[in-house]
Amino acid sequence: MNDAKAAVETVLNFLNDPTKRTLLVKGYDNDAKVKVVLSCLNKVFGKGIIRTSSMSDIADHINRSFKNQQLPRNIKSTTNYALGKMTININSYATHTANNPGGNENTFTLFHPVQMALDDPKRYKALLHDLNKSGSSKIILITTNEWGIKNWDIENHVDEVYFYSVENDNPQIMTNLRNNGAI
Repeated sequence: MNDAKAAVETVLNFLNDPTKRTLLVKGYDNDAKVKVVLSCLNKVFGKGIIRTSSMSDIADHINRSFKNQQLPRNIKSTTNYALGKMTININSYATHTANNPGGNENTFTLFHPVQMALDDPKRYKALLHDLNKSGSSKIILITTNEWGIKNWDIENHVDEVYFYSVENDNPQIMTNLRNNGAI
């Protein structure tokens, strides 16, 4: 089985497991993680929330992952967007807005990227608060810049951790990271 198929199987198993609510997706290929997670969410959900640390970058992250224009370049937290068959709201977890939706049993909440909060105690506390108050039935966190994250305490606050390996699908990224001393 290739790496992407294994990742899809893992994420779909999580989404269909009523005993698990939170998933942390780690790995070195940021685009692959975003594409697999959003593709799986699209199979299960019609509505969702994407919480990001950078409103100005989130459309680029998603568009680059799918290699096409899924979202407009300028994202507003007051607008709902079509992404696949889903309707999503995108807002910032770094700057709190009173009008941010909290989700419900029919929605997911995706936090991406989360590394900014993992190494900053104040932001980390706020992220944990957001995770606990979310009303969504499924919550997924996706990291970026794996090699730079020092605080992995977040693993103690999720139901499942998945490391999306790309050793087979994208060996070049692994070679580059090793050659640069990142891993």
